Amino acid sequence: MKKYSIYTILCLFLLLSLSIQAQQKCKAYRPFPFSLQYFEIAEDKEFIPSTLDDLRAHGVSNLWIRDCKSPKSNDIVKRFQMEGFKIDFMTHGHENFIRDEVPKVSVYDPKYEEVVRGNVKNGLAQLSQIAHPDYVFPYIDEPFHRKPFLDYSAATRAEFKRQYGYAMPKSFEEACKNPRIQLDFLNFQSLIFRDGWMKTAKIVHEFDPRVKIAITHDSHNVYGGGVNSNSQMAMDDVFYWGGDYADLFVYDIYPYLTFDYRYGETGVYRKPRMSQLHYTMAQLRNMTTTYGKKMGFWVGTYNKAWFVRFRGKERAEQFWSEREVLYTAIAGGADYIISPSDYMGHNLPVDQNHWDEYGRGMRIIQKEGAAITDAPKVKANACFLFPRTQYLLTQEEYYNVGLSYELFLRSFGELDILHENQITDDTLNGYQALVLCDVTLLPEKVAEHIVRFVKNGGTVIADCVPQLNENQKTSSIMNRLFGVDNVSIQRVKREGQWVPFVNLPAKYSFPPVNGVTDTNYLFDTWNAMQIVSPRTCKATEATINGYSKNGIPMILTNKVGKGNVILFGFCMQDTYFQACKTDDETTLNALYTQVHNAFAENGIISHIYSSNPEIEAGLRSSSETAYLFVINHETRTDNSQIFLRQLPGKVAKVIDVETSCPIDYICKSNGIDIDVNVPFGKTQLIKITYQK
Repeated sequence: MKKYSIYTILCLFLLLSLSIQAQQKCKAYRPFPFSLQYFEIAEDKEFIPSTLDDLRAHGVSNLWIRDCKSPKSNDIVKRFQMEGFKIDFMTHGHENFIRDEVPKVSVYDPKYEEVVRGNVKNGLAQLSQIAHPDYVFPYIDEPFHRKPFLDYSAATRAEFKRQYGYAMPKSFEEACKNPRIQLDFLNFQSLIFRDGWMKTAKIVHEFDPRVKIAITHDSHNVYGGGVNSNSQMAMDDVFYWGGDYADLFVYDIYPYLTFDYRYGETGVYRKPRMSQLHYTMAQLRNMTTTYGKKMGFWVGTYNKAWFVRFRGKERAEQFWSEREVLYTAIAGGADYIISPSDYMGHNLPVDQNHWDEYGRGMRIIQKEGAAITDAPKVKANACFLFPRTQYLLTQEEYYNVGLSYELFLRSFGELDILHENQITDDTLNGYQALVLCDVTLLPEKVAEHIVRFVKNGGTVIADCVPQLNENQKTSSIMNRLFGVDNVSIQRVKREGQWVPFVNLPAKYSFPPVNGVTDTNYLFDTWNAMQIVSPRTCKATEATINGYSKNGIPMILTNKVGKGNVILFGFCMQDTYFQACKTDDETTLNALYTQVHNAFAENGIISHIYSSNPEIEAGLRSSSETAYLFVINHETRTDNSQIFLRQLPGKVAKVIDVETSCPIDYICKSNGIDIDVNVPFGKTQLIKITYQK
């Protein structure tokens, strides 16, 4: 009897343990955050409950709302919350400044916080009616400074004097007469926004401690594309603002639905389609990673309420575009997805074909849910420099260089952005290789750190040798590093941003005064490659490894200490763009090979690489699980071999998330290889489990 009682107790204990484990497993699942817009329902319409089920079936976890005031809309929002949806609250901004007006009250005025407190009290009053708020967006949408509306108020001038010890210039033009003053002035004016957000964030948290704060950043003005564009100058960038004023940083760029803000002819021919998305996302990811914050992405949708001037047959037929952008964003590190729609509680949020394919893609993501966010994007072994000082002093765009970034990303497999302000020692944040494209100016301390980085065993790959320092004076530091002299930095200068309207005449936004969007192309050939913008130089210590038809050195190498530098003798972005534009497969393949070899010959290995440059492979990984995103970027060549290296553990299992079927892989000494087939317009999510 005693034995039976003990046996019974053990069985009950085991059953209880299994029950608890099952409950914990159930509770452990968290959806990947996906927020969809809800518009106020019209008074003559009634809520259709099946639309709620439709949103859930498409992977939606949050609704984002703005100014829902009618009782009917409030009831709908409550209904969604009761069904487990979270609510994100959008505003028109409460920090008391906007892009197109001079601030009425300076951020440094003693009255500023009082004004913001009043804005928050009125603007966020509806939060008290929301039981499950997730994120609140208390700032203006897509902030950046515009040159005509800089702050010259007494309080702002006093703060400048306090920080810098001299009177603030009376105008942008006056500041630009002296490089040091120009940098001080632009850096100070840029941080006015950050200082205002810091004060606003504190007030928002005091008003409602439940909420997390989010901000939507711009698509181009804060990533090197402010000059001759909306900002009208080079001043703001997301890394310089930092990440102390929000929990979530979201941004948007719409490579299909509108345009990507490239300058000149590169914006007319929008290939490679994802170049600017990859380039700008890498900049934002650098900031959020550095500050330990979340990154989100606005996936634009083809719906009746948004992008009306761009709606047409071509975009309607690109029903796979939302899925492609969704996977590109999450592969790039996004931990939150938000989308516009015209959903009002009784209707389809997005065009049917687009909505169905978006849902198919999101359902696969939601099979894993927020477990994907627990596996961050893997830090690359190579980085691409963003030269802030050059951007500010030259007042030239550093945005089209996204094409060079794309070339190196495809050729190597992974590539992070390193902001110039992060180069404070000789380690370069632990990267093994640094890429410099169209970098013509570097502060001397930064240049000296790069030299010592190479001497200690680092690799630098460039298509241009910086010739100026922060005083805009000639500097020979980088010439000595590369072992060259008499260096050319020419490239095609481009202005105007092509706007491909459908229901209006297409046009250049911010067209150049002289009407010339692109300066003359200079051509040369190297083996079978067509070169655009060849750059002459004289080798002093460097070894020349090839000449163009016109006798210009095409690739030069120099060993310095334990490291190496490689200099290509032509502008990467110009040559790559021309090859893409003309479908010059010979030049494209040669470019990919040359860049790939520049890394390989110096022992730089990518964690991930796709043999097909038109099929992207992105890797997120924790110490236990990895997620491999495979994305077809408009190619009819469906096959690619994916090489995964330097993984944090030995692979135990590889499965296709959609089907739960195992995937074959080949074990290598330092990783695995996987053959994939992803058709045009499709994506694949692969889960890799490491051995315990």
